Amino acid sequence: MEEFLKDNYSILTKFFILVAVVSGLVTYKKHKGTPATFFVKVLIYFLIIEIIGTYSSVYHKFSFLEPIYNSLFRQNYWWYTITFDIIGIVLFSLLFQKIIHNRLFSSILKYSTYGFVIFSILYIVFNSDLFFSQFFPVVQILGALIILSCSVFYFIELLLNDKIIKFYKFLYFYVAIAIFIWWIVVTPLTFYDVYMVNSDWNYILLKWQIYLSLNFIMYISFAIGFIVSEPESLIKLN
Repeated sequence: MEEFLKDNYSILTKFFILVAVVSGLVTYKKHKGTPATFFVKVLIYFLIIEIIGTYSSVYHKFSFLEPIYNSLFRQNYWWYTITFDIIGIVLFSLLFQKIIHNRLFSSILKYSTYGFVIFSILYIVFNSDLFFSQFFPVVQILGALIILSCSVFYFIELLLNDKIIKFYKFLYFYVAIAIFIWWIVVTPLTFYDVYMVNSDWNYILLKWQIYLSLNFIMYISFAIGFIVSEPESLIKLN
């Protein structure tokens, strides 16, 4: 299992994302003109950042990466902090602002996201010495709160109208439940990231197993959502 995870963790993660992307592209026409098309672009973005993010593990394969190996950018902590922990959260917030019709919920997401971005930038500036050597738990936790708010607000709105009758036909239900599960499980792990920094392989392998399982659940849920869902305008509630 240890060797399998070391050799295939990154490949499997990209494969799961690719399955979701392909499902979104195949059903793109069905969802054209809805926020679902924006979500497809978000998934493509995640696939791109995963591909680029593997640079830190392929130095031995590509000699042109030697300048990066000998620089501050040797590890990819900075890359995922910017692209996933901050921009990824913003993209999900924007998606749910398009989905949620309740003005209060939408406004809370909008301004809390502004606050999150401003805080994250300032936090990175004042902790720039750690930016290239570790993740920032406080940024990840605040980002998780944004994500959980997106899901909870969507569920509340779903429960307060007739859409709950056919919830299984809405793509955004699958998105909301998948990201809720992913972030609610992953967030507590941020408190133990010191073991990643200290190269505790027992913890690293355990974390990889958890992440791989959650990635599978999340991206396959997205794929299922694309396939079984229908555009909201076409769903008859009675």
